[in-house]
Amino acid sequence: MARHALVVGGTGLVGTCVVDALLADATWSRVTALARRPLEHPGRQFESRVVDFAHLEQLSLPAIDDVFCCLGTTIRVAGSRAAFRRVDHDYPLAVAKAALAAGAQQFLFISAMGADPRAAVFYSRVKGELEHDAATLPFRAVIALRPSLLAGARIESRPGERLALAALQPLRRLVPRNYRPIAARAVARAMVDCAKRDLRGFVVVESGALLALAGDTDTAS
Repeated sequence: MARHALVVGGTGLVGTCVVDALLADATWSRVTALARRPLEHPGRQFESRVVDFAHLEQLSLPAIDDVFCCLGTTIRVAGSRAAFRRVDHDYPLAVAKAALAAGAQQFLFISAMGADPRAAVFYSRVKGELEHDAATLPFRAVIALRPSLLAGARIESRPGERLALAALQPLRRLVPRNYRPIAARAVARAMVDCAKRDLRGFVVVESGALLALAGDTDTAS
C-alpha cells in the first residue's frame, strides 16, 4: 500500500535530495514537506506547508506513515548554543511527537558521527541527546543516520566544511569508509532505502553503511 511521507528540513542540503528521492519512488503516494518557506515541486502528490518552528506545539498533521527529519544547523549560523539546541534537538523531537500522534510508524533523522549524550563536545552531545530522546518514542522504528562530512552545494556558507572537503577528497580512497566525505544525495538514497526495510526498534546507521546502501562507494561528488 502506498504511503504518506513527511519531510522536515526539505530546503536543506540533504532534505532537498530526500524530497526528490521520495517523489521518484512509487512506495510513497504523497509527500508533505514542512519548511519555513514554500517549496516548489511538480506533481500532485507533493504538498508544501509553511510552519513556525517556534510554535510546533500547535502543529496538526494529517495521517503520516514515515517521517524524514533533515533539520540541522551550526552554532555559528544559529547564533548561540541555546538556539542550536532548539534546531537540532527540540524541533525534531516536537515534530516526531506530532507525527506519532498522526499515526507515523517510523522516524528517520540525520544525526552525526560521534553522537553521544555524554560527549564533551557540545555538538556531539546535542546530537546524542536527540538520539536518546527519540529512541524512547513508541515508533515501530527510530533510525538515526550518522553521515560523515557532507558534500554538496549548500545555500548557507560553511567555510570550515569546504576546507575539510578540499583536503579530504584527493585522499578519499585512503580514508576509512566511516570517515570519507559522503554526497548528500547518497545520504538521501540510503535514508529512503532504510525506510523501505522492515527495521524495528532503535537503529543507528553509520556513514560507511550509508555509502553501501546508496551504492556510492567511490565518489562523494
